[in-house]
Amino acid sequence: MKGMKMRTPSLRNSARILVLLLLGLLGWTLGYPHDMTMHGSEATYRWAPERLAYMPDDRRFTTSSAGRPGLSPGLGYVIVLPNRWPQGQVLHVCFQGGSDALRKRILDTAQKWFALPISLKLARGPSQGKTCAKNDKSEIRISFNEPGYWSYIGTDSTNANLLQNNLSSMNFEGFDKSPPAEPEFTGVVLHEFGHAIGFHHEHQSPASGCDQEYDWDKLYAFYLRVYGWDKSTVDANVKELADDRSAYDWSKEDPQSIMIYASDPQFLKSGVNSPCYFHQNFTLSKLDIEGAEKTYSKTTVVEDLKQRASDLTYAVKANLEEPLREALEKQLSLTVIKLNSLKQ
Repeated sequence: MKGMKMRTPSLRNSARILVLLLLGLLGWTLGYPHDMTMHGSEATYRWAPERLAYMPDDRRFTTSSAGRPGLSPGLGYVIVLPNRWPQGQVLHVCFQGGSDALRKRILDTAQKWFALPISLKLARGPSQGKTCAKNDKSEIRISFNEPGYWSYIGTDSTNANLLQNNLSSMNFEGFDKSPPAEPEFTGVVLHEFGHAIGFHHEHQSPASGCDQEYDWDKLYAFYLRVYGWDKSTVDANVKELADDRSAYDWSKEDPQSIMIYASDPQFLKSGVNSPCYFHQNFTLSKLDIEGAEKTYSKTTVVEDLKQRASDLTYAVKANLEEPLREALEKQLSLTVIKLNSLKQ
């Protein structure tokens, strides 16, 4: 895992840090935040029809889509983080279903992220959490009645379509009926809350070198048969991020990361002997913790907000793909709001 602090003057050194944890923001393509496969029966768990317009995907950008040379090299790093929260952001959470005991257990588990010395705060309300109101604007809205385990990435959770249609931003299928045993329960919750604070899958790190390890013919056939995914969808979900070393300094992969997406050995040329065979992890790794602390530094909140607001102001004026511009404009708006609130 990697993390990044936003500093234009020392781009290569600062960019190294957040990329340890931010692993999917380099390509406006489809990639699933965690496990969107169904754990129950199709008759029991179905997607909300309104969600189909804005699914919980990794909305990643390629460096070419940033419109270079419209975006100056000194500001190229900003496309890595279109969905990050501003420093000091308070993330409110509410539930659509679930017992008090289950809600408390989820929140207590998620607190492991927020107990770190980071500037993000989790507003859980009462110890057992609160029920989502109609059109609730909480940044994290948890449900249990759709297929799979997943979360929207960072600020994607505040999409207007989701809020207007009372849609959750995170889902734990069937947890309200039969939650998984430990340590899987903890692992799944930490993984999804990692997505909620803006982090992506570690197996897609450009440092991993796993593309050559997969049997792509098997993968394409499997996903087409089971999920109806085309080749581009599979590529976006599994393949590495674009590696642009002129703007980013990628560090080594972290096989112990909580953000690892466990790999199936049947699709690896060397099976369980492959260096890209990843098992599911259940605790925050050392680099997870380091990345979170450096991404959301608790000691330089105002300084980071000012730097970020300045960089984003220039970045949104560049020749950008429209979805990328929209994401950066949202981040700029949230950053300015947070900065102004601290000045009052």
